[in-house]
Amino acid sequence: MEKKVCIIIPVKSVSSKFEACLQSLFNLDYTNFDVIVVDDSENGSLGIPADNCTYKIKILRSRGKGPSYARNLAAKNTDALFLAFTDSDCIVDENWLKELFKGFEKFSEAAACGGIQKIPEDASVFEKKVFRFMERIGFITDYIKKSGSENILEVVHNASCCAMYRKDVFLKEGGFLEGLWPGEDVELDYRLRKKGYKLYFNPKAIVYHYRPENLKGFLKMMYRYGLSCGLLTKMYGIFRKIQILPLLTACGAGLLVLSLPLHFLHYLLIIIGVSLFGFLLYLCFNFYVFFLSCLALVLWNLGFISGIFSYQKRLADK
Repeated sequence: MEKKVCIIIPVKSVSSKFEACLQSLFNLDYTNFDVIVVDDSENGSLGIPADNCTYKIKILRSRGKGPSYARNLAAKNTDALFLAFTDSDCIVDENWLKELFKGFEKFSEAAACGGIQKIPEDASVFEKKVFRFMERIGFITDYIKKSGSENILEVVHNASCCAMYRKDVFLKEGGFLEGLWPGEDVELDYRLRKKGYKLYFNPKAIVYHYRPENLKGFLKMMYRYGLSCGLLTKMYGIFRKIQILPLLTACGAGLLVLSLPLHFLHYLLIIIGVSLFGFLLYLCFNFYVFFLSCLALVLWNLGFISGIFSYQKRLADK
């Protein structure tokens, strides 16, 4: 017998991508679920379509309090035993819920199970380049995982755009940290693991996730990622590989500064070394993705520094 699931989606603005997201939910090969869409616009007037689908959609309003608050609000307003989260710019595979459930069926101690992200076929060229960049750096971010194995594996983190939690565990542990976004899923998973809960990942649970459509959106996203990582570093210390990135960046900048008084030959060697490094990156990605990588590094570090100082300001304000 299918266990009831509540699919929760916070929405800041309505677009064609959101309509495609809704349609994919009602094409799921699963019947025992409901959908809660949380209108997170400031005035709560997005006009989300609730009556033109096979299933009735429940609409809640969070008045611009952010995705974490929105998801927590929805979790408290369902009788489902499991909470499945995705984003309004995601299209879910028809077997998405079934595959997420397999993590709980195989591992009775599982508190959560996540899945893999892919890029939609109709995504723009720029979106596909952003996805390729994010996929390449997944080994340090743990955000986009590669499906190197078909087995269900224990992991330290699942992205909230493709994850399912036991509702009792989610509510008992306080849900997502309200006011934090992005990174609220990282923070929750870290807290759960510290308390001994197990998290799993099934590469057959798939969502197709659209990405920023232009350079401005990409840079804004990278800054926000860095900001949240800085906040989490101040809260918990270093517990992710990506948190070492600012140290590596500082070391690289320090070496560059120290090289200034060197002889011309040393300058030449440094230029050759940097050029070779750039060429290797070009071979691994391509020039445009290498360009995105450089910009991302700058914006992410600026966000990280801002996160460190804004955390101190928050403490001072309290």
